[in-house]
Amino acid sequence: MNAREAALSALAKQRRGGARLDAALTAAVKGLDAREAALAARLCYGVTQNRGRIDLALGKYVKKTQPQVLDILRLGAVQLWFFDRVPRYALTDEAVRLCKKTAPHAAGMVNAVLQKLPDTPPETGDLSVKYSLPEWFCARIRRLLPPEEWEPFFASCNAIPPVYVQRNTLKVFQEMPGLAAHGSVPECYTVSDPAVLDGLLRSGWGIVADPAAKRCVEVLAPEPGARVWDTCAAPGGKTLMSVFAMQNKGRLFATDRAEKLPLIREALKRCGVTNAETREADASVYAPGMLFDAVLCDVPCSGFGVLRKKPDIRYRTEVGYFPGIQLAILRNAAKAAAPGGVLVYCTCTLLPEENEGVVNAFLSENNTFREEEMTTLWPHRSGTDGFFICKLKKL
Repeated sequence: MNAREAALSALAKQRRGGARLDAALTAAVKGLDAREAALAARLCYGVTQNRGRIDLALGKYVKKTQPQVLDILRLGAVQLWFFDRVPRYALTDEAVRLCKKTAPHAAGMVNAVLQKLPDTPPETGDLSVKYSLPEWFCARIRRLLPPEEWEPFFASCNAIPPVYVQRNTLKVFQEMPGLAAHGSVPECYTVSDPAVLDGLLRSGWGIVADPAAKRCVEVLAPEPGARVWDTCAAPGGKTLMSVFAMQNKGRLFATDRAEKLPLIREALKRCGVTNAETREADASVYAPGMLFDAVLCDVPCSGFGVLRKKPDIRYRTEVGYFPGIQLAILRNAAKAAAPGGVLVYCTCTLLPEENEGVVNAFLSENNTFREEEMTTLWPHRSGTDGFFICKLKKL
């Protein structure tokens, strides 16, 4: 199997079974080397991010076809329009080859359509179609941002983000090839070679985490010797960055659902962490039996701040149930904050009902907490993932 076959398999699995794209990709790229796996991911993301615009163009040539064939056409179109230096004959030959393996009767049609497509994607004044974003989401963003920022934000949702690695400061620093230091975030680097990244992660040199996620930990400001609870810890990035800040001293308590804990434990071991323990828990009801100097609530959310990394989120239609569970987690976590302690609430979404709405509801019923800092990181402004971060102080 090569990258294009893996991408086609992942797209089909997502379409048929409703699987998350990242999970479908993980299964599809098993056995591929790091570069082929990275190409498969870029192909899947490109199709998902641009599906509306691609289908608008394909609709002029294809009225009805099998979903698998349509996915093959989408893979061809995304390479033609959004990949550099992929000749039309090469992507067409690959598309025909894929079609002959899965739907041979349509190989001639696939060849003809890809030959007829224009050299550039169709222009449209509808930003929802141009960036393949749901109209309801675009309407919400228009109410949150000034008009001059609408298109820059929508474009950021389809950008290819840098891969950021936060260095493990528990280990002796060593120069590593293929890294570029971030200009303003300490101990943060970008890496463009998937093989280099794989080596860094395996060695425990660092972890993949966006500067926005690191900002959450900076606001939490866990100190060496502190007691810290990361309530919704998976996949473990903020847990590890907290430990790095604590210099592996004190006690960090990481909780999440049972199926998510092995990934966290593996990362802790790889990075040489000894002051953290993991435990299965529902953060909305769990009582840890002790008070903490710092509590982090990186709660489940709709994810509309990380569309550039999880493009399939754009097709989510129901987000109304998140504020209820978010408020429940915040209420419960607050009980474990020691007097004078810090409670940080954060999400990777930009929808106010999941952000300011939850914090304001919490503060309206809790006069023992004071808001100290509240910020929203917008991708087109900060170059980071979209994040909401609020720091609350226990009086």
